[in-house]
Amino acid sequence: MASSKASSLFFGIAALGLLAGCGAVFVNEGAKTNGLAMGLADPDANKPKPVVPKGGNVISDFEDGSKRINPNLFGGSGGSWTTITWDNNTVPSDIIVPGGANGTKMACHVFGTLIDHGNASYPAFTLQGKFKNSGFYDASAFTGIRFYYKCPADDNVNKRRFAIAIAPTLAAQDGGTCVNDCYNHFGAFQSPSDDWVLKSYLFNELKRESGWGSPVVPPDFTDHLKEVSYIKWDHSGDNKPGAYKVDYWVDEVEFF
Repeated sequence: MASSKASSLFFGIAALGLLAGCGAVFVNEGAKTNGLAMGLADPDANKPKPVVPKGGNVISDFEDGSKRINPNLFGGSGGSWTTITWDNNTVPSDIIVPGGANGTKMACHVFGTLIDHGNASYPAFTLQGKFKNSGFYDASAFTGIRFYYKCPADDNVNKRRFAIAIAPTLAAQDGGTCVNDCYNHFGAFQSPSDDWVLKSYLFNELKRESGWGSPVVPPDFTDHLKEVSYIKWDHSGDNKPGAYKVDYWVDEVEFF
């Protein structure tokens, strides 16, 4: 019996050595690269993206004057736009107004006076576009997002940011999987401009803010394209006490 076990061990070790010599890669079960252990390619690596019908990439152009997310958005249904603030601030809800980008009729305009008490509540005037009434939106048919943005000089906040919320950066009460230090979403800071400017971001260009936030695993935004909840713009005093004038416009929001 001992001889049989020794023989099995010997051949097992020899087989491992042979596989290693052939360039086999061993990874933990469940890892993104687990197919490499058997010399198999990642089945999603070169998978073609689905054909999106014309106009199916448009999130909102606001031309119908409503707060609805485009009902023809590829893979979307029932989403809408809203404005949000807190810490005793009030942000207007009537935000779809004339004067769109590229000569279009309508756009979204967020404005008003924001009070930041410096009490670590970090109030903001937030424009949020939620893709679905419940569950997550699958953005894997696309490679990036773009929109027109305008922020006149009278907007004097300290922080302007665009971001996309996903399950790992959302707290459980908002349908996410983050346990603590949540809401550090992937995104990009915005600069003021008196005229409409086209902002365009590949998904792999979106980053989280440094210095805070619970870890996201896997760490890249492109690993979580099927877990998108909403997009948003925040203008805030960034916890510096004062009264701030908020004035920004968004239009022609779409994936590409």
